[in-house]
Amino acid sequence: MKEKEIIDFLKKNFKSKKAFIGIGDDCAVIEYSKNYYLILTTDVLVENVHFEKGKFTWTQIGKKAMAVNLSDIAAMGGIPEFALVSLGLPESNFKIIKELAEGIKEMCKKYKFEIIGGNLTKSKEIFIDVFMVGIVEKKYLKTRKGTKSGDLIYVTGSLGASQIKKQFNLEPRIFEVREIVKKYKVNSMIDISDGLSSDLIKLCEVNKLGFKLYLENLPVSEEAKKISKDKFEEILHVLNDGEDYEILFTAGREEKIPEKIGKIKITKIGEMTGKREFIGILEDKIIEIKDKGFSHF
Repeated sequence: MKEKEIIDFLKKNFKSKKAFIGIGDDCAVIEYSKNYYLILTTDVLVENVHFEKGKFTWTQIGKKAMAVNLSDIAAMGGIPEFALVSLGLPESNFKIIKELAEGIKEMCKKYKFEIIGGNLTKSKEIFIDVFMVGIVEKKYLKTRKGTKSGDLIYVTGSLGASQIKKQFNLEPRIFEVREIVKKYKVNSMIDISDGLSSDLIKLCEVNKLGFKLYLENLPVSEEAKKISKDKFEEILHVLNDGEDYEILFTAGREEKIPEKIGKIKITKIGEMTGKREFIGILEDKIIEIKDKGFSHF
């Protein structure tokens, strides 16, 4: 089974009667108070799958473990509050624990959340498993569902070749998204973890829509430009590399979405269509976009 098929199977077998949103979005959502929802997410980094020892510091790996969860919180329009961290190690190694903790503390300070528990276990390979809790005002909650034909598609930051540098220096878009959801009417939102092609197609499948991308407009990272021999190769990196952890969102044409929030650029990259097809336009060529992003299975 592919990853998507496994998730679809789990969604059918674990339908929640109590949660406002269960399996299938960036976070689960449950009632909390009159004005707020609790939002819950979990993600794990596994040695030799998400990181290799020696390639990056343990401090950077600790930061990334937090960042991938913070990105999910951002994709719902939320604010992080608490996290629990489970750590698997082949042996007790204080240097690893100390450096991981430094990275985690740095993210706690920057994004104003607390570590309140977790678990330690012996494991053949190192893993860091994070469970994060956030809150979001009910009026600002954003989900994958809600976009419509004619909506414009936007993305924060730049995309492609994150494996070179960016993936261990991630800056989840908590602050930028909060400004966006407070000032503009956003119809749907998802974070880009598996790749633009994959995550945009997920958005379309939930809403039974298609898309048209303006491939010339895609925001290509400097790293992707350096490793590409031409414009088409740059586009492939943007569409399929994954681990960008930028935010993809849609809004009506009447919304005046800015080109920047703070120092982070926002790029209009396409539009949603009522036709169930996924296409990109490059000069006078029409190219079929396929889901070639990252999949675990």
